[in-house]
Amino acid sequence: MRKLEDKFYPVEPFKDFREMLLNSRQKWGTHPAFMEKVDNEWRPTTFNKLFYSVMSLGCGLRSLGMNRQMNVAFASENRINWCITYLAVACGNAVCVPIDKELKSQEFFHILYTTQTEIFVGSQKYVDMVLEMTGSLPHLRHIINMDDRAENSMVLKFTDILHDGSRLFDKDASDYPYTVIEPDLPTCILFTSGTTGTSKGVMLSQSNIIADLRAMLQVIPIRHPEVFLSVLPLHHTYECTCGFLGPVSHGMTVAFAENLKRIPDNLQEVHATILLGVPLLYDAIYRRIMERIAEKGMTKFRIGKGIASFTERLFHKNIRRQVFKALHERFGGRLKLLISGGAAISPEITRGLRELGLTVIQGYGLTETSPVITLNRVHNFKDDSAGLPLPGAEFKIDNGEICVRGPMVMLGYYNNPEATAEVIVDGWFHTGDLGFIDADGFLFIQGRKKAVIVTANGKNVYPEEIEYQLNRSPFILESLVWEGPDAHKYCEEVHAIIVPDIAYFDQYLTKQGKKISEHEVEEILKQEVQKQCSRLANYKRVQRFTVQWEEFEKTTTRKIKRYLYTSKIRPVSGKHE
Repeated sequence: MRKLEDKFYPVEPFKDFREMLLNSRQKWGTHPAFMEKVDNEWRPTTFNKLFYSVMSLGCGLRSLGMNRQMNVAFASENRINWCITYLAVACGNAVCVPIDKELKSQEFFHILYTTQTEIFVGSQKYVDMVLEMTGSLPHLRHIINMDDRAENSMVLKFTDILHDGSRLFDKDASDYPYTVIEPDLPTCILFTSGTTGTSKGVMLSQSNIIADLRAMLQVIPIRHPEVFLSVLPLHHTYECTCGFLGPVSHGMTVAFAENLKRIPDNLQEVHATILLGVPLLYDAIYRRIMERIAEKGMTKFRIGKGIASFTERLFHKNIRRQVFKALHERFGGRLKLLISGGAAISPEITRGLRELGLTVIQGYGLTETSPVITLNRVHNFKDDSAGLPLPGAEFKIDNGEICVRGPMVMLGYYNNPEATAEVIVDGWFHTGDLGFIDADGFLFIQGRKKAVIVTANGKNVYPEEIEYQLNRSPFILESLVWEGPDAHKYCEEVHAIIVPDIAYFDQYLTKQGKKISEHEVEEILKQEVQKQCSRLANYKRVQRFTVQWEEFEKTTTRKIKRYLYTSKIRPVSGKHE
């Protein structure tokens, strides 16, 4: 691809979240900031209402004692009140502690205890969980229920706090709206998902987050009145920065999906234009599309692709949306951009979706970088790359490790200066990821530094590369590559743990008049592993594998928790030649 110069788009001027809200209210006051489905009806919250709700809740929280740098934790399903809570806390110079709603009670306790949280806001399920811990949380003063049930004297109703605060705001009887926001202070503590078993509290400031979202919007032309469908958990910085704060800052609408199964219906109902997701989501969408096309016959599909390609080459015009109009109508007719993050997406998926008229771009980042630091551009991309650096992000490769510095890099780890000093050296954040930058400036990720396998002859094997090859097989749902249970300093054989796609096996064996069995599955997998690994150098090929019959446990951004499997699994399938 010919190297293109970056095009920069103007962004809204603001230096903190309150200025952001004021600017959005002034420009797009009556436009929906959010849409939430209640009683089978999509209900909008305008930018005017959002600003008023944030100020009201902030006044209410201030009356409960919320002050500068107090830690306020919250947990719930994706909903408008989560966003209002986040902004109300941040605009009072207090600190947001968003908690992953999938965590177990002991993990909830660890975060609340470690951060000395004084106010907890949550939906009923998490209020009940926290109530059982109150005797061991001496700093916790208030629990606020988003579902407005107060069956315990310690629990307050969310709407009561909102209404009390609105009276204070209306009467100008609170100092909360006049808080002098300090954008360089910590505004949130985000506990990392911990694929390697460790979880640290990442401290980000409003300056960090605003620098990141402004940099993204400088290179991606999305503005008012785009409509996002929010499907990822808001507690994760990827969704929070890119799918919540970014849209709010530039007059876009965020509609909250009911659940993953309802995504196609919700896309159609709200006429979404942008979807923010992870590779597994897009893989599932693409597979389902292709299954439906195959059921109706591939001939018409191939003809349509041919016509679209011919028109593009001859007339430089993209007619794919018209050619595949029925597909686009299934998604609401307006969906134009899919943004992928959290892990590397298969180039086959991005190319396949693009052939159907859907633009797909992927980026790269970490919680510690607010999170995005590279992003492919709409018209300047490489499908196997993590993209080009965002404005303001500087990169270097240090012994193969990707290092970055810039205004989006975190303040540090909460109460952990030693861990901070390990990763931020002379202003450079060491990501722990291995990669390289090509001649055109695109970043390529090779894998996690901690996960790399070193063979006995000194060669490096990147598990992600082999997993990508294995996962190309329709018989393999997912895989995890590692050095095996007997490896010490060096690896003698590359091992894998494989989750078979039982639905595909069942369909395949039924056509052959066979019943599914462990023996049949393992025999086919041996052939598939050998077939897929034939594309790799000999030292990278999987020599032993274990079959795992259940999907891997994952973080909320769908990353496999590797540490749960790489310390105890022993191969049972035997060596294949």
